[in-house]
Amino acid sequence: MSGPTRAALGAVLLSLALPAAASAATKAVSAGPPLKKPPAGVPRDSDDNAFFPSSVKIHAGDRLRFTIAGFHAINFVKKHGPAPGLAQPFDGPPVSGATDQAGAPFWFNGQPQVALNPSIVTGTKSPTTYDGSQDIGSGAPLQGAPKPWVVRFPKTGRFTFYCPIHPGMKGTVAVVPKGRPVPSAAADAARAKRQLAKALRDVKRLDRRKPPRGDVVEAGPDHRDATLYRFTPAKKTVTAGTTLTLTMSRGTYETHTFTFADDAKSLQTLAKGFIGPLPGTGTSGPPTIGFDPVALYPSDPQLTEDGKVHGNGFVNTGALDSDRASPMPLSAKVTFSTPGTYHYICLIHPEMKGEVVVTP
Repeated sequence: MSGPTRAALGAVLLSLALPAAASAATKAVSAGPPLKKPPAGVPRDSDDNAFFPSSVKIHAGDRLRFTIAGFHAINFVKKHGPAPGLAQPFDGPPVSGATDQAGAPFWFNGQPQVALNPSIVTGTKSPTTYDGSQDIGSGAPLQGAPKPWVVRFPKTGRFTFYCPIHPGMKGTVAVVPKGRPVPSAAADAARAKRQLAKALRDVKRLDRRKPPRGDVVEAGPDHRDATLYRFTPAKKTVTAGTTLTLTMSRGTYETHTFTFADDAKSLQTLAKGFIGPLPGTGTSGPPTIGFDPVALYPSDPQLTEDGKVHGNGFVNTGALDSDRASPMPLSAKVTFSTPGTYHYICLIHPEMKGEVVVTP
């Protein structure tokens, strides 16, 4: 999931060499690319949803210090347990009172509201300990720059850590008995640097990829962890009556929307509230944090854009992703019935903008 929440690859502020000065008992892992400044030739709207380095070996009793570079979280689960999911159905009132600019109710009134998994939102206080028998997490960075998260490993074993925000983003830590050899901090930093170099090559290749053929617009393109926060092509010209397929890249770790309206300011306002307190919560305690249903759900079962639908041309695919475990679809189809120019953004990454020009 970027914008203020999804840092472009060239904007992440970290040292290229992960802290080599850290003590032998603490090793460093970056959730997101460890970069100090934009490398030459790297597109500024790129990112890599990966841990650097993706695998670490430490002694029992040692620690990992996770630095969060971008909109990421870190979770460990009980050994052999399922990876945590970011979203879950809200066990409370369904969607109600959702209306468009013309005052008409949206179709998804009565559907379940969707909450953020509270264990992912709050996280486990740092420093903490993990031995494979419990679930722990860093918490989601919903406000401000997240602080490093430190985990101690008292028992030997091989453990996997996940980013619940970007399904597919994971790493491993091998914990070995004291006295067994482990790589030095310098060796780990060199491995992370090689991994980063490959990530930079990957996004450069994506930047050179040709747009999809036919009546298709792609969010990205992405290739698994390698991500471009753009729509391709950014401007698409079609004739009236054309149905466009708006799609995610297959295998991407990201989630996007394609959202149209004639008022760009209203879209930015909707994007800012994509994650927030769910209506009807917080009256007798902390509110439940979840997703705005107007942003999350598709605006209509069948999407047609004529510039007047919903009073302001609001057409929203709802959230799209490529995760097989997710109920969200990979793509959506929108039919453009009336000539005009239609602007859209991603409500999750509002810096992503595109337009469709419809000719007679």
